[in-house]
Amino acid sequence: MFFCFRDKKIILIIGLLLFLFLPFFSGITEEKPSSIIYLIKIEEEIKAGTLQYFKRVLLKAEKEKADFLLIKLDTTGGLLKPTKDIIDLISKSKIKTIVFIHKEGGWAYSAGTFILLAADFAVSHPEASIGAAQPRLMIGEEITKEVDTKIVEGMSSWIKSLAEKNQRNSEVAEKFVRENLTLIGKEAKELKVINETARDLKELFSKLKIEEPKIEKVHQNFIEEIFDLLSHPYLVSLFLALGSLGLLFALRAGEFELSGILGLLFLLIGLWGIGVIEFSILGIILILLGVILLIIEISQPGFGIFGVLGVLSLVLGIFTLEAEPFYGLKFFEPIVMIVLGASLMISILFIIIGKWTIKTLKSKPKTGPEALVGEAGIVKEKLVPFGKVEVKNEIWAAKSIDGENIPQNLKVEIIKVEGNTLIVKLKQYE
Repeated sequence: MFFCFRDKKIILIIGLLLFLFLPFFSGITEEKPSSIIYLIKIEEEIKAGTLQYFKRVLLKAEKEKADFLLIKLDTTGGLLKPTKDIIDLISKSKIKTIVFIHKEGGWAYSAGTFILLAADFAVSHPEASIGAAQPRLMIGEEITKEVDTKIVEGMSSWIKSLAEKNQRNSEVAEKFVRENLTLIGKEAKELKVINETARDLKELFSKLKIEEPKIEKVHQNFIEEIFDLLSHPYLVSLFLALGSLGLLFALRAGEFELSGILGLLFLLIGLWGIGVIEFSILGIILILLGVILLIIEISQPGFGIFGVLGVLSLVLGIFTLEAEPFYGLKFFEPIVMIVLGASLMISILFIIIGKWTIKTLKSKPKTGPEALVGEAGIVKEKLVPFGKVEVKNEIWAAKSIDGENIPQNLKVEIIKVEGNTLIVKLKQYE
C-alpha cells in the first residue's frame, strides 16, 4: 500500500510541474507571427508622379492589411500640392508609417522634412541631413529668392502641428521653416525631432522592436513611370512650348482638329507637371465640352449660342483644375487674368478664322473650268439640248441641265462643269 501511495504522489508532482511549465514550452515551439511591411522608395523630387505611385502602394498595403508602410526617403524637396496630398493620406491611413532617410549623406529637405515629421516613426541615418524647409515662391519654372511672410507663417504652423501630433520637438521643427535650419540625423535624434537613427534596415527593425519583418517591395509600374517622366522639369518645359506653338498654329491655320487639340493637351500636361493645375474629371469634361462646342460654332452662321457656351465651358474647365499653392498671389493673379484673356481671345479668333477657312474651302475656285460655276454666258448655238455658249469671250460646249431647248442669244447661268462641257440653265432676270 505504501509503494502505491508513493507512486501516486510522484505522478501528482510530475503532473503539477507539467501544468506549470507547459505555457513556457509551448511558447518556445510556437512560431512568432511576421510583421508585414510594404516598402517604397522616394528618391527624387516630390511631384505629381510621386503622388500617383504613393496612392497605389498605400491602397495595396491597406487591402493586404499590412502592419507598416516603410518609405525610404532621399529628396531635396518638391511641390507643395502633392506633398500635402501624401501627408493627408498618411494621416488618414490606419497603417503605421515609417519614413527612413536611409543613406549616409542622404537628404530630407523641404517637402521631404514635412513627410518625415508626418510619419508615425521618423528614422534617419546618423549622417543624413534634415531641414532647409523654408518655402519659396515659384514664377514659371524659376524659384525666387523672395520669401513671402504669409506663406512662411502658414508653413511654420503646419510643420509645428505635424511635430506636436507625433510628440516631437515642435520648436526645432518650426526653425526648419523660419530659419532654414539643417540638422544631421544624430543631432535631430538628440533634439527629439525624430524617433531613432539607424544605418540600415536591420538596425531600424531592431530599434523599433519589429520582429520577423516580411518586406514587400513595390516598385513604380509603367503608368506611374510615365507620370513621373511627364512631370520631369525638362519635359515640362518642352510640353509648355509645344502646347503654345500648337495653339498658335491652330489659330493661324484655322484648323483645330489636330494641331489645336494636341496643343491644348501638351499645354495641360505642362501645367500639370509644374503644379499649376491638378487634373479633375469635371475640369477635363468641361474643357472637352468647350472644344466641341467651339468646333460646332464654326459651322454655324454668326457668333451664336454654341460659341458663348463653348467659351464659358472652357474657362470654367480651366478653373476647376486645382492650383499649386506655391504659385502664390504674385503669380496666380496674373495667371487668372492671362487665362481669362487668352481663353476669350483664342475662342473668338478660333471661331472667326475657322469660319473664314470653311468659307474659303466652300467657295468656288478662282482658276480652271470650276471657276466658271455661277457665271453668266450667252448662247451662240441653240441648245437642243447641246450647243455652244460664250463665257468671258471664250466659246464652250454646253448642255441645258433639264434637256430643254434654249434659243440663241439668250443668257444662261453655268451650274456645273462636266469635263469640257458646261451644264447650264436659262438665267432668270430679276
